[in-house]
Amino acid sequence: MESGDVKMLEIRKYRCSDSFWLSFKAAPVSVILLVALTLLQSILPTAVAALATAFFVDTAIAVFAGDAVADSIYLPFGILLLVVYASSALSSLPSLVGSRLAFALERKFAPVILDARANLAYKHIEDASSRELVERTSDKFISTLQSSVNAYGAISGSVVSLVSVLGLIVFHVWWAVPVAVGISIPIFAVAIFAGQKLYQAEVDTRKYERRYSYYADILTNREATEERLLFGYAKDVSSRFVKHFEMARKIQLGVSLRMYIMGKSIVLSTFAVALLITLTLINPVISGDLSPGMFMGIVAAVFVLVKTLGGSLQSAAESLSKAKGFMNDLTQFVNLDRTKDAVALPDEQPIVFESLEYCNVSFKYPTGENLILDKLSFRLEAGKHYSFVGANGAGKTTITKLLTGLYDDYDGEILINGKELRTYTAGALKAMFSVVYQDYARYQISMADNISLGDLARTTSVQEIYDTAVKAGLADTITELTDSMNTPLGKVLEGAVDISGGQWQKVAIARSIFSHAPIVIFDEPTAALDPIAESQIYHEFENLTRNKTTIFISHRLGSTKLADEILVIDNGNIVERGSQDDLIELNGVYAQMFETQRKWYE
Repeated sequence: MESGDVKMLEIRKYRCSDSFWLSFKAAPVSVILLVALTLLQSILPTAVAALATAFFVDTAIAVFAGDAVADSIYLPFGILLLVVYASSALSSLPSLVGSRLAFALERKFAPVILDARANLAYKHIEDASSRELVERTSDKFISTLQSSVNAYGAISGSVVSLVSVLGLIVFHVWWAVPVAVGISIPIFAVAIFAGQKLYQAEVDTRKYERRYSYYADILTNREATEERLLFGYAKDVSSRFVKHFEMARKIQLGVSLRMYIMGKSIVLSTFAVALLITLTLINPVISGDLSPGMFMGIVAAVFVLVKTLGGSLQSAAESLSKAKGFMNDLTQFVNLDRTKDAVALPDEQPIVFESLEYCNVSFKYPTGENLILDKLSFRLEAGKHYSFVGANGAGKTTITKLLTGLYDDYDGEILINGKELRTYTAGALKAMFSVVYQDYARYQISMADNISLGDLARTTSVQEIYDTAVKAGLADTITELTDSMNTPLGKVLEGAVDISGGQWQKVAIARSIFSHAPIVIFDEPTAALDPIAESQIYHEFENLTRNKTTIFISHRLGSTKLADEILVIDNGNIVERGSQDDLIELNGVYAQMFETQRKWYE
């Protein structure tokens, strides 16, 4: 078992060397073993193989010349076989240790990365560039650490190979030492440059990969099958897939081809040097200063070294260069703003809610230029039903995002019971609000588990979950399921049953009302329902939200019949407020909306 312990990623600047030390901290045994095996693999086919070959060939020549007895060939032959066998046996061990290392890194760091992502400030989740950075860092984390360990091992092995081979020939070809070192430097430099370019190419192609993956999903997923067949758009979507795939391929191929040509051009020079060293060693053999066996061993070792310099060393340098780029991304990732206690459970006992007040609140999104809310002010009282209506983009949903703490960088004040919203703990805020979003989540778990997610802070019974499901209009759905509320929903788990969009929305509503939060927010809760089903749901909402304060956010007016007061939002501010009769009599914005939608509910 590995002894490393990794609880979190420090908020600091990460360097290329950290890709090795993070791996070592998580899995020291595997890292040491992998580097040691790499060093053995490097020295066996070069210096050791050269000496074993020299011993065998020189002994064989002596036997054939009659200068040694025949039995003396067995020892050098056995040593040579042992070296060859050891090299072959060791070749598969690094991959086995690498698999162990990958498992250890996954086990240690996957929860750390997930925790870091779960605590990100909401603004980064809505920002495309931040989201790409997060996805890139999460996807490449384990593979980058593992390739970095391999790279450091390969570089160490290349150095050992180089030193050992040069040690064998320095007395015969002294100039080979500075030449070999001189050639290694540009090989390494070109590989570093190539790695930088290749990593940047990966970054540049990421957006195209996301797009063509999306088009591929449209062409293959079940949800789009009916429309795909009905409208016959497969050819059009396929052309979009090809377009973005080709853009990604050209970026990657163009960089890869240029770097390949540069790298191989330099590597060719190493073969020329190897050939020159070989020719230079012929005279010492003729003069007797170098045995034929040592000559053959050194020549074989030199060409193995050339292959190493042009292969594993170059590949290792590219990996380290990519690791450097990744560590820059990791530095940005860990320095992204976090939300304190983002994954904390709601408080078991919510506060007693009395009032909510917006006081001159202004807000614009981090990537936006225009104010979404502009000195917005209103007050809501406990136990009443409110309906916020207005056109799409008027700022209705933004109000709920501020209330639930997704954004806290607003101007003005939001007061709960006279106390500024930002002074409450995350647990208190989560216990205070329950929300049904328009883009509700579809959890691929059982219906019972789907609903119980609404209040994990307290112990609940199966009967309580069932009663909530019935209140949300799911009684008929439950009877249709193969294992009642224990049936997995969706398509992921074995025995799962997929349900309609309207049924999924009722599950989301049940999850929300299962919470003991004193304030329930319905943000376009009936967007997937037809007006008749919407009216039925709203008819039940009075029972569902009894003794609670409710806020309906909608551009459809079905919710206004339940509202004690209607607030009309336009351009980030309240333009009208009152009961439905008052607003119709006012003959303003609401009256026009009501008249337009009247026929939907008649």
